[in-house]
Amino acid sequence: MAYIPDDISQIPVNHPGYTPASDDERERLTILLHERLDQVIDQEQQAGLSRQDRERLAAMHKQIRADLAAIRYGATERTVREIERRYRSR
Repeated sequence: MAYIPDDISQIPVNHPGYTPASDDERERLTILLHERLDQVIDQEQQAGLSRQDRERLAAMHKQIRADLAAIRYGATERTVREIERRYRSR
């Protein structure tokens, strides 16, 4: 039987070199990502989108969800800065 890690084992708290982002940083970025996700969902609902636009929005939707999961499971300060930089420039 294959080993399947649980959610708790994915949190890197006990890993060497792990520096968690502050709760304030994570909360601020989570709010920013939820706002961006709402915008993407609204755009996805527009009629007449080209296939290329629909695929681009679907990829953005998937990336935002992955970034939210990274934050939820204990993103490092560096990861939070990288994610924030990615969405602040848009």
